[in-house]
Amino acid sequence: MGWIKPIWVIVFVSLISAFFFNELNLSTLSENRLQEGQTVKTSDDWSYLSPAKNYYKTGVWKENHPGKGSYFQRTPGYGILYYCCLLLSETHALLLLKIFQVLLFSLSVFCLYKICMRLLNNEKIALIVAAIYGITPFAMGFLYYSLTEGITPALLIFYIHFLVYASVARFKKQQNFLFGVAALIFAYLFIVRPVLGVFGLLLPIFVYYSYAHWFKKVIIFGTIASSFMVIWQIRNYTIAGEYVGLHPVFYQESNSLYRPALKEIWNFSGAWGVEAVDFHSYTLPFWQSTIKGDTSRENIDIFLRSFPNYVIEFYGKERLISILKKYQKSILIQKPLYERNLAMPSDIPAIEMEVINEFKQLTNEFKEEFWFQYYIVSPVKVFKRMAFHSNLSMSIFQSTFRGNVIMEFFRLLFFSLHGLCFLALFANLIWFKRNTPLENTLYITAFIYIFYICFFQRLIEERYTLPILSILLIGVFSLANKVKQSYQERVESVT
Repeated sequence: MGWIKPIWVIVFVSLISAFFFNELNLSTLSENRLQEGQTVKTSDDWSYLSPAKNYYKTGVWKENHPGKGSYFQRTPGYGILYYCCLLLSETHALLLLKIFQVLLFSLSVFCLYKICMRLLNNEKIALIVAAIYGITPFAMGFLYYSLTEGITPALLIFYIHFLVYASVARFKKQQNFLFGVAALIFAYLFIVRPVLGVFGLLLPIFVYYSYAHWFKKVIIFGTIASSFMVIWQIRNYTIAGEYVGLHPVFYQESNSLYRPALKEIWNFSGAWGVEAVDFHSYTLPFWQSTIKGDTSRENIDIFLRSFPNYVIEFYGKERLISILKKYQKSILIQKPLYERNLAMPSDIPAIEMEVINEFKQLTNEFKEEFWFQYYIVSPVKVFKRMAFHSNLSMSIFQSTFRGNVIMEFFRLLFFSLHGLCFLALFANLIWFKRNTPLENTLYITAFIYIFYICFFQRLIEERYTLPILSILLIGVFSLANKVKQSYQERVESVT
């Protein structure tokens, strides 16, 4: 058995572990929390899966709601994967989807090991990182969901893996091939989760360090990397007659909660760093009540109770009530079209434009009056929520076995590890002189992603940082190794 390498044992155990934990979690959930008995149901499933289902049945890629926005609200990457599963077996598509996601996860454990070996040149650390990432439930919480986080962590690892190996390839043909594969993986990753497009910065930097005549190569590989998204955007422009953006959630023809007015309410609420779950807890019921014709003051009072006291005191309750009454009127304009399942007009109604402009004004005033809160405190609050949790998102950890002594020990252990991952990133950026240029490139890009989420997006969900967990985990053990080496150097210099 000496011929079996330790990493293949870890990969195999990771495969078994992923199936075990996710099946155990599935078995504890009630039927109404499952989708076809195969995956964990979420409110986003329909938007990811319905275009693929419709294309499979009708040959048209669109969601099940009226208006042009139904053709492009979500980028098609994840739906394409589901469509492939439908082609293999319509009745067992979700079963195939989750099996594929587990297999992809297990293969990514091997690639993560290889990345560590190339960057850190330490097999022990590489095996430890692979084992923690693959065998423990630390990074496998969304493999039984029909969400992009079921595949994006693996895709990002594959992308970085091919970049790293391309940068050290001995022969030009091999190097060109590996960079080409990396570019293709990124092209797909970009149309699965557009926000991860920030990691496209890695490609030109790795190319720069790998070729004497790098500019031409950047153009070639950059064209490949952006090709899928460019095709998607051209298609969307043809349908809409305008550029709709990478992720047009708040499209003007939408006849749902997600309209341009909500975007500005989102920005205003993000000013003081509200949690995404809290935001939806008052905006969704407010919209649902109003679309049914209920414009009572009670709904406005419930909405306002979600605002911090100092916000209400600064703006004045009557001003906020007035804006929310206008918001109710704008929703009522949707009502007759909503009841007939028709799209809203492409021109935003005048009353909704008033709501949009007034919420923009509220946000601008907040920035001026509470600038420290907006620019410093709120992003730090978002970072705190992002970094300091166990990342054990499965129901078995959060509810089923919660309170059990052993379970609480593991929750505390992974809470500490997850927080350390984010803190180590900052330490690595400060201690950048001891890192290789390529290692620093990974950390800087991960920091840009985190900064974007904390400062610009603000309203986040736990799963948003899962794709970068592998990079942060490398950073923890890289930092620990450098601290150890630094200590040894000091001891040797003294003796």
